[in-house]
Amino acid sequence: MLPIKLILFDLDDTLLHFDDYWEFSVKEVFSHHFFTKEMNVNELFDVFEQVNQAMVEKLDSGQITLDEYRTARFIRSLEQVGRIADEELAFSFESLYQSMSQKNMKPDLRTKKLIAELGNHYQLGVLTNGSKEWQLAKLHAIELIDVIPPEYVFISGAIGHEKPSPQIYQHVLGATSLSPDQVLVVGDSWMNDIAGPISQGLNAIWLNRKNKQLPETPLPLAVITELEELRAILLPQRL
Repeated sequence: MLPIKLILFDLDDTLLHFDDYWEFSVKEVFSHHFFTKEMNVNELFDVFEQVNQAMVEKLDSGQITLDEYRTARFIRSLEQVGRIADEELAFSFESLYQSMSQKNMKPDLRTKKLIAELGNHYQLGVLTNGSKEWQLAKLHAIELIDVIPPEYVFISGAIGHEKPSPQIYQHVLGATSLSPDQVLVVGDSWMNDIAGPISQGLNAIWLNRKNKQLPETPLPLAVITELEELRAILLPQRL
């Protein structure tokens, strides 16, 4: 068994799934925001979804920052439907989205049970990109804020580096005084949660819920499609 002492979970689309709240929340915001409430919400969401996916790819590859991602997805979506928006409008949309979507985030009882079981054998933490306030609000919404020790909650907005930069993983190692082989990252992003950690000597397990093709390198410790599969990998098996 590997000498793992700390398991760090990604937050977005790992502990909290976008599909559970994303579409409903975005449409709700469009229908309430003063700039978009008179527009066709369904058509606007379809455009926004396509633009958002393109912006996510640029964000994950390090071409844009998180703030640039949040403003660009709104401004470019409105451009495609013939409306001119600026950064101020984009930030007001993002603020309303965060306040409204939080109430649509619900705890997953299976995930809470798994976290409790793993917590009997490992230290548990979170390693996520995003602003400190927003990511903590998500942890509160899914009722994990009191389960994960605050000293093991690593948020890029508070650290000053984003995954997959080497500095954020080195920050984790320095803050925990652990060696790389004692830390395991579990997440859905190949670059952020697999390639990035492994490049710094950490272990990684890929949550591949969408059955994407496995790159040839690097090799993660395991590939899973549901978090519950971690039991068979990480927990002692009863005879």
